[in-house]
Amino acid sequence: MRNILIIITITLLLILSGCSKKPENEASIETIDGIQYVHNTGTPLHPNKAVTLEEDLSIGGQEYDMLFRPQKFTVDQKERIYIADYLDQSIKVFDPNGKYIKSIGKKGEGPGEFILIGDLTILPDGRLFVMDRNTRRISLFDTKGNYIESYHWTERQGGLIYATDSSCLFTVYKFGEENPMEGRRLFVKEYDFQGHEIHSFGEFKIEKSKTHTIKTGKSITSMAVYPPHSPRSIFAGDPLRQHLFHCVNDKYMLEIYNQEGKVTRRFDRPYTPLPFTKKDAKEFYDYYDSRPLEGIKKMIRGLSMPSVKTITSRMFVDDSGNLWVETHEEKEEENQIFTAYDIFNQKGFYEAKVWLNIKPEIIVKGKMYLMYNDEEIGYKLLKRYQIIWNDL
Repeated sequence: MRNILIIITITLLLILSGCSKKPENEASIETIDGIQYVHNTGTPLHPNKAVTLEEDLSIGGQEYDMLFRPQKFTVDQKERIYIADYLDQSIKVFDPNGKYIKSIGKKGEGPGEFILIGDLTILPDGRLFVMDRNTRRISLFDTKGNYIESYHWTERQGGLIYATDSSCLFTVYKFGEENPMEGRRLFVKEYDFQGHEIHSFGEFKIEKSKTHTIKTGKSITSMAVYPPHSPRSIFAGDPLRQHLFHCVNDKYMLEIYNQEGKVTRRFDRPYTPLPFTKKDAKEFYDYYDSRPLEGIKKMIRGLSMPSVKTITSRMFVDDSGNLWVETHEEKEEENQIFTAYDIFNQKGFYEAKVWLNIKPEIIVKGKMYLMYNDEEIGYKLLKRYQIIWNDL
C-alpha cells in the first residue's frame, strides 16, 4: 500500500511539473514606473502561421485612361479606393471592383482644389482628409466626396502619422540656422485641424546626414546624403485606438504612446542584427555613382559603412490594430525575394512571422493594397491582394 502511495505521489508531481512548464513562446511581463514591459521570445505565438496572397484587382495601365501619375492612395471601410493623381492634382475614386466613380478636386487654389497633394487618409468617421503641401492647407470631404471645409496652416509639416475625427499627428522637423540639414531635430506633434498644437510627443532620433553644398553663380544648394542603416526613429499610427508606435531601429524595442503622448507599454523580442555586407555597400555606391555630381560621389566614397543593418525601416498598422514590422531578413524562392514581417498584436505580443514578396502599404478588411511600378509596361499600378492565412 505504501509503495502504491509513493508511485501515485511521484506521478502527480510529474504531471504538475509538466503542466507548470513554461511554453517556449510565452512572453514575460513586468511593470516598471507604471510602464508595462512585454518581453517576447524569439518564437511567435503562432509559429506555423503563413500567408498566401491572391491578386484580385489591378488599377492602372492603358485601360485606365483617366489615371495619369498615380501616387499616394487610401481605402475606406466600404473598400472604395482613393488615388492621388499628381498630373492633374485630383483624387480619383474607384469602387471595390476597380470601376471609376468620380474625381475629387482639381489643380488650383480654390476651395477643394490642390497645388501639390501630400498626405491623404480616411478619418474614422469616413471623411476624406487631404493635406496640400504647397499651400499648407488641410481639406475635408464628406463620404460622397463633396467638399466640406479647409484650413490653412502657418507652418509646413513632415509626414502624417495618423488622423482622428478632430486632430492629426505629424512629424515635425526643426532646422539649424548655420547648417539646416545637419542641425535638424525631429518631433512628433498633435494638431487640431486649424493647425493649433495640442501637445508634443517629444523629440525623437534623427538619422545622421552629410551635406554637400553646390554653388551656382549666386545661388547655393545643399544636398543631404544619409549613410546606409543609420539609426533613427520609425513610427506607425493607429487612429481608431489613437496609439503611436515608435522604435529607434538599432534595437528591437518598440513602444506605444497613448493619445496624451505618454508611453504606456514597451515590448521587445530577441533579434540578432544582420551583417552589412560588401554587396550591400556596392549597391549603395552604385546608386550614387549613377548621379552626375562628382562632389556627391566623392562624399559617398568617404562615408563609413556600418557593420550591421538596422532592425527595420518601416512599420504599419492594419485595421485590426496589429503592428507589422518589416525587417531586413530576406530569402529567395523560385527567383523571387521574400521579406520577413513580424506581427505584434495591440498589446505587444509577438503573434506571427510571415514572408511576403510584395511591399504592402494598407490592409483593410483582410486585403492588402500597394502601389506597384510595373517597369515592363511603364505604368504605376495599384494592386490588391486577398490574404489567405494558413496554419502549416
